[in-house]
Amino acid sequence: MNNPLTQQQEGVSMIEVVTVENAHWCGTALAEQFRFRYRHFVANEQWEVPFYKGMEYDQFDTPASVYLVWRDVAGVVRGMVRLLPTNRPYMLETLWPDMMPNPIVLSGPNVWEITRFGVERNMSLSLRKQISAELILACIEFSVLNGIDTYLFLTAWGVLKRIVPGAGVEAHIHMRKTLPSGHDVASAVVPVSQDILDKARAKLNIHYAVLNNDSIEHQNAA
Repeated sequence: MNNPLTQQQEGVSMIEVVTVENAHWCGTALAEQFRFRYRHFVANEQWEVPFYKGMEYDQFDTPASVYLVWRDVAGVVRGMVRLLPTNRPYMLETLWPDMMPNPIVLSGPNVWEITRFGVERNMSLSLRKQISAELILACIEFSVLNGIDTYLFLTAWGVLKRIVPGAGVEAHIHMRKTLPSGHDVASAVVPVSQDILDKARAKLNIHYAVLNNDSIEHQNAA
């Protein structure tokens, strides 16, 4: 029997799993996600975060980082999310300790953080919704493949208010606040499992794997 997580559907956009280790298998995906982040978070959203030569980055872009990257046919990144294992330094604990969930979720290989969730604004609403939905599914698929049962979310409030519940996924909101910059952000705990993946696929009517097989196989390739 075929594993539903490894099936690909012809003609369906696939999301790449990009790491420092497998970047040479993914062409320009690693650099392009940094460029997307500059366009989205710096130029459009006006976040005060580091950038260099049109690429946004921070101290958590390390060899431990995993990027789920949605690219169009021209190879341009239109959406992405960054995943960080909590047994390494991660953003919520390091920079936003006041927004850590209570009770504290124990760090470990089964708990990862989701940050830098972004989708290109300059597209049709239907395509933006599709990319957002596929990114949520990609996060859950990745969790099932890697023994992750909990995600810590630190993101714009709109992601937790609309996109996550819109996929039929329950987010346990811990804190929401408006920053001096005017950005509305929130933190949350999101349980994940094969059962939650099945329910999300049914809710979104997306019954195929969205993660790219090749990038999964090369996830830890040196």
